[in-house]
Amino acid sequence: MENKLGFFFRNQIWHIGGLIILFYLGYQLVDFKNNSNIFLGISAKSWFLFSMMTPLLHQGYVWLCWRSELCWKTISRTIGFKAYAVIFIIIMILRLSSIGLCFADYGTWFTPGWIAWSVSVLIFIPFIYTIYSVKKYFGFMRAAGIDHFDPSYKDIPFERRGIFKLNSNAMYTFAITVFFGFAISAGSKAMLVFATYTYIGGWLHYFCTEREDFKVIYGNNQVS
Repeated sequence: MENKLGFFFRNQIWHIGGLIILFYLGYQLVDFKNNSNIFLGISAKSWFLFSMMTPLLHQGYVWLCWRSELCWKTISRTIGFKAYAVIFIIIMILRLSSIGLCFADYGTWFTPGWIAWSVSVLIFIPFIYTIYSVKKYFGFMRAAGIDHFDPSYKDIPFERRGIFKLNSNAMYTFAITVFFGFAISAGSKAMLVFATYTYIGGWLHYFCTEREDFKVIYGNNQVS
């Protein structure tokens, strides 16, 4: 890698900048002036803002750790992969705080019924199969980016079993869509905005960060 600093920031104006712009646009689309709903003592607006912060926090953290590791082995020389992974998982779990938004913003898009709940189940099914495939074939440590830390992973082929046989980017295609299921099941407009923000943001992460990193780890000919 000839220009490490250049690679560290590569495409991040589109990644982080895009997330910030999407955050702003999403906030403009939701009207909380007429929404006084509270869940667990927290307003719908606060649930929304906290939920919207989690993808930005998570993806920003991953970018900083992955790129600094690839360029300078920063994480291995400081906190180590295990500590990084613990923080990764904690922030990922924080994304589920958006479930609270479903309760606080329930019915602001439409009043959900059996049709909406049935559609949600159809969305949850591929999500569950994706998580199963990650656990059985892919591994949660690899999902957390251990291939950025352990050079031996460069010789391990990309996973093609389970749901990955259908789609190599299943985590972005199917797993992140679970938030649309929550939005539909709750009839929540704010949750729909969050789900859209999360979905687009996830693909920004893939194309701007992960895909570029894979070219360094696995070589250009291995990345589609």
